[in-house]
Amino acid sequence: MHISEGIITGIPAITTTVAALGVVGVGARHMRRFVAEHPEKKPLLGMAGAFIFFLSLIPIPAFTGTCSHPCGSPLAGILFGPWIGAALSALSLLMQAAFFSHGGFSSWGANTLALGLAGAGSAWLTFKLARRCGLSVWWAGALGGLLGDIMTYMVSGLLLDVALLNAPHPRYSFTEYLMTIYGAYLPTQGPIALVEMVVTGFAMNAIYQQRPEVLETLRVVKPAKLAPAAITTLLVLPLCLVLAAFALSPAHAAPKAVTVTQAPVTGMDEAVNEHMAQDAGLSPKSSGFDIERMGDLWNTLLLLAGGTAGFLLGRNWDKLFAKAPRHTSAITATPQE
Repeated sequence: MHISEGIITGIPAITTTVAALGVVGVGARHMRRFVAEHPEKKPLLGMAGAFIFFLSLIPIPAFTGTCSHPCGSPLAGILFGPWIGAALSALSLLMQAAFFSHGGFSSWGANTLALGLAGAGSAWLTFKLARRCGLSVWWAGALGGLLGDIMTYMVSGLLLDVALLNAPHPRYSFTEYLMTIYGAYLPTQGPIALVEMVVTGFAMNAIYQQRPEVLETLRVVKPAKLAPAAITTLLVLPLCLVLAAFALSPAHAAPKAVTVTQAPVTGMDEAVNEHMAQDAGLSPKSSGFDIERMGDLWNTLLLLAGGTAGFLLGRNWDKLFAKAPRHTSAITATPQE
């Protein structure tokens, strides 16, 4: 999910940016510790970052006349933990805002909290709890991918709700905005969430079947102790956002019939987020270089991004999916005299 530049302003923009910087700081510390403990697995971090960047950049047309994209952060969160997954998501979002006008700099904090902390964190927590309940790696990974995608859009909707309530001319109440946003997200993102569910479950099961030692080294399949602070953050964050948005809800807003118009095959960011922001008096705009609207340049860079992600995945495929070679001891016969 990418909330565009110009939608989140003022106190919400400052608050979400500071919170995201804190999340990235914790993620950077976890990443340094991970590299110190497993220097040979540094390429896997690059592969996970490229996976998030590329997957969350590709628009997938939906039958609703809009298009959206998977998240990619749930798989990274399951493999490397919520904080590293959030930090990788933050870096991907920063590059997308600078060069592809996906999201923005003022909304970078909100997008990081949604795609990074909520997406990677909820997937990690779901996977751990599912494994403790005795579910297989496939089902635990699948549920992690599903919940990670859903939570990304739930938190995005809450943050967008807060932004709209702080707009110059809010039209609706907290509940009306939230129901409208979720109602617009559901038919487009629901099928994509199911696809990410299958892909994440398949990837986790393939790694577990081919290279179980990788998951053991990353402490994914072992029943690791869940940090109380992490659980509290992941469970309380959506509730805090709901309470904050409700407190900012205009008391004078009267119930109205809410409709969202959608242009043929336009992105969810434009069809829902930007449309509602403009209606509330905000001015969405492009951030950085809008390479996506530069024709052949966009196609070239998208091809290069896909090639880079494919190269990193190919270089590290054996570290995740290829069967580890079996080492057999050579038996040499000693000549008898």
